[in-house]
Amino acid sequence: MNKYLKILGDGQIWDVKGILSQASQKTFEDLFSGRALAQMARQRKIFSAFKEKGKITGLSVTKALLSNNKQAKETAKVLLEDLAKNAVRGIAVLNTGRGFKKNWSNQERNYWRNLDFIIIGGGVSEGLTGRILVSLIKKYLSQEVLSDIKVSQAKFPGKEAGFLGAVINIIKEICNQAKIKGMEVISAIGLDLGREEIGVGLLAINANEMRILKQEKHYWLFKYAVKTPYRSYLKNFLDSRRDYTINERKLGERIRRAILEQIADLIIQAQNKTRKIGLACSENIGVAVPGSVSCDGYIIDSTDYLPFFRKQDGFNFAKSLEESLLKSGRGDYRIHIINDGIAAGIANIYFDLPRTCKSVVRGLSKAKRGKFAYLGVGSGLGGCVGVINTI
Repeated sequence: MNKYLKILGDGQIWDVKGILSQASQKTFEDLFSGRALAQMARQRKIFSAFKEKGKITGLSVTKALLSNNKQAKETAKVLLEDLAKNAVRGIAVLNTGRGFKKNWSNQERNYWRNLDFIIIGGGVSEGLTGRILVSLIKKYLSQEVLSDIKVSQAKFPGKEAGFLGAVINIIKEICNQAKIKGMEVISAIGLDLGREEIGVGLLAINANEMRILKQEKHYWLFKYAVKTPYRSYLKNFLDSRRDYTINERKLGERIRRAILEQIADLIIQAQNKTRKIGLACSENIGVAVPGSVSCDGYIIDSTDYLPFFRKQDGFNFAKSLEESLLKSGRGDYRIHIINDGIAAGIANIYFDLPRTCKSVVRGLSKAKRGKFAYLGVGSGLGGCVGVINTI
């Protein structure tokens, strides 16, 4: 029997409230994210010795864990315990149906019920910090009525999860194009749009077997990331629901143009790498973006770091990027967008479930059936919910 992956929802749980009774107005993201970890660390003077560019951040906690300062190590572990407890409380709220967003349908509420396994990803899940966090989440889940839920650390916590998932999402289109042109192997470009960085990845795909080819150490031929343009101005767009002044809108649109130009430049770099290794490049490009997306290329509800990118702003992300690439002579491409949490979830499901094999086709065949959730714990909180079943 063949297995298939079905995504149930994009896991937009960041604004779910009521995780803690003593902080009922705080959201899940306020309590379980890299930002939450940084806020906890700033309340402890000991982390002043581990600042990042003059600030105490979530990475300061990791530095403390890796230091020779025993007190700092123990304090860091205490913060991770608090973070893990917040995660389990949030999972319990979602799993039992309490505290849901008012605008969620019954179908969306049921996404989170009866989970079989959870993958913890995002920047906070990396390295030693991630290993400790995952072990603590397992510990506290076992003390709840959620002890049957399995928890694992994501293999791909960073940008690679976004561009891998974005390409896997359109692998049929990529392979069909290659077969029409009589190519057995084709390269494909994937991108991930983040608050701090925009990342690009180039993958080699066997069109006949419909699988991503593994390189020496990685799945990608090329990976590169750049800082998001105008990052220092993005705080002006924290509330995307308010009305902006004429000058604010001009600034937001300037940032939008700069981001599109940066994406186009990254695509050029990937193209150049493709030429050097002698592969043809697929005309289909996958892009992982924040917020919900539509099948016709719109971002429905973007975040502050993508100002005026939404459908309600009259902006079609996919078509705008396609037109920009075509006008600049960079190629006639078709852009496919996917929610970044779903992309990261897809990447980690295909490549990192227990006993999975290292290919897209064979990976799911060895995966266990069941309902999973991917939680991306970075500067914010996102993810997806899906199910692996048999045909």
